[in-house]
Amino acid sequence: MKEGKQNKQKEKESKVTLSKLTFHKLDWLEYITMGLGLWFLFYPKPYDILFTALLCMPILGLFLNGMTGRPSIVSLVEISKDDDGKDKYDVADFIDFAAWIILIRVLLDYEFESFYSMIIPGAIAFIIMLIILFATHKLIDKTTKSKTWIYLSLIFNVLLYSYAGTYGVNCVYDNSEPTVYNAEVVDKRISKGRRHTTYFVKVTPWGHHYDKEEISVSSNHYDEIQIGQTVKIDLKKGLFNIPWYYIERE
Repeated sequence: MKEGKQNKQKEKESKVTLSKLTFHKLDWLEYITMGLGLWFLFYPKPYDILFTALLCMPILGLFLNGMTGRPSIVSLVEISKDDDGKDKYDVADFIDFAAWIILIRVLLDYEFESFYSMIIPGAIAFIIMLIILFATHKLIDKTTKSKTWIYLSLIFNVLLYSYAGTYGVNCVYDNSEPTVYNAEVVDKRISKGRRHTTYFVKVTPWGHHYDKEEISVSSNHYDEIQIGQTVKIDLKKGLFNIPWYYIERE
């Protein structure tokens, strides 16, 4: 009887997802990533240090997770049940949380000239991340879960991180001299979302921008700018030749 209970216990333990066998070793890294992410999102100071630290989390996590003997990439995806009893695939927070926070922050802080200028640099970063991923982890061999969803959820977040990180690095570490343009402020507005408020200033055409456009600014900067005021817009080259711009603070 006792032996039967022990066998059942062992069988139950064997059904624990492979992700859990690995995740508990990196809980500390996930907590650090979430802490840094929330700090960077709501109070991004010191900006460069927080951005750099958060940018390093996914790469550090892949290497640390891979140190257990090049495990399967299943170990990076936690699989649980939702309310309907269906499998839910959750990528390790040191990857997906870092990716989303970096994406949100750089979209709030930087305006880029053209999406097309990001395609090649972002694709190069994505390829490098895939090389790191598959150098430190094996392809899925045996699993009772959907391999398609595991691959898609993981690769999507790696793709998101690659492009967001590339755009962030392009702007944060850009030391190029800006080309300065003058424009007049014609309107201001505040967009309130459920989790974040965005402040916009609408300016007259400038440079090769032939239409009036809205540029996002910080809340403090928004309060300083008045309708009818002439502002300076700095256009920078970008570290990866992805041009971006912002309104100067006086």
